[in-house]
Amino acid sequence: MDSPEILTFSTPKVETSSVEAIPSPTLELAYAYYVLNRPDSQQKGREMPWLGLLYEQHPELVERIRTFWPEAERDHVGFDLFWLVADLGYARDPSPQRLLEDLAKLPGRFLKHLEVQRHKALEKCEDEAQREKESHKYEGPIKRFSKLKHSRELRQSYIEMLSQLWAVLEPLWLKEGLEEARRASELFRAKYQQTGDVLEALPPHHFTQFEADAQEIRASQKKGALVVVPLYFALGGGFNFDMADAHYIGYGIQSERFYEDLSAQAQATAASMKALADPTRLMLLTLIARYENFALTVSDLAKQLGVSQPTVSGHLKLLKEAGLVTLEKHGNKAFHKLNIQALEATFDGLRKLLLRPK
Repeated sequence: MDSPEILTFSTPKVETSSVEAIPSPTLELAYAYYVLNRPDSQQKGREMPWLGLLYEQHPELVERIRTFWPEAERDHVGFDLFWLVADLGYARDPSPQRLLEDLAKLPGRFLKHLEVQRHKALEKCEDEAQREKESHKYEGPIKRFSKLKHSRELRQSYIEMLSQLWAVLEPLWLKEGLEEARRASELFRAKYQQTGDVLEALPPHHFTQFEADAQEIRASQKKGALVVVPLYFALGGGFNFDMADAHYIGYGIQSERFYEDLSAQAQATAASMKALADPTRLMLLTLIARYENFALTVSDLAKQLGVSQPTVSGHLKLLKEAGLVTLEKHGNKAFHKLNIQALEATFDGLRKLLLRPK
């Protein structure tokens, strides 16, 4: 996994011969677990209704998930379930029930699997730096599942935690998630049959279209080892895992709508930022803000800036159109006031677009 934003991973390959598109409630559960372990999961709650629901109505469960492993043992913790579900054969299950029932006996089996996969991966490394990087991917999961293997109490707590999480998610999944995932799977299959190209059938603005991911996907497509999973609980994110039995691609069913919303937000924020980008207009706003207790006229502003009144009027018109300045009338005079709420909304929009917790 190379980034907290985008889930990518690879393990030694076992070739299969199909391109599938399926709903996967087990991978939905794994994705929810991953999101809850992200540093910005609470911020994400404003975008993801199910996540907001967890924070509002089940804060103790959220806290339990986020603190189940000590901070020093959380390296790549969000990936654990993806790996286990995909490589131990639970991805195609109609529900997480079998996974949750089997979890008590899975840590030992999964540890053996991880050791085999690590050995195969290290054999392919060409230098020590690559070996160290590849080995590091396995350290966190091996340590955590070793603890689960040797502690019955910890295993029970882990299973209980995941069961409680699915108990919250399952009603949402059954109410509309499953049907939406089925429709998205059918749509993917139809597009794939038309084009014969997995990338053409995936949402055009999803991260799997990025060059590095696209190259991996095309290589896997040549082998026919692909499983595509439309994710109900994801937005613009998802996963891209080249695992032992297949290459798994997950994308948010609403990823295109999410992209369109981001684009609209960028356009709205850019319009206000454009109004702020001119130094004269910015100084004009500064004067209005600094001398808010003074009834500054256009003439006052023009004198302060050393420009003509028509120039100030033109700048004020643009600022009013952007919603950053309002006009207040007192008798037969009109005075300009800074629209604090609009300015804060502009900065907030820019912050949401560009600044993300790390």
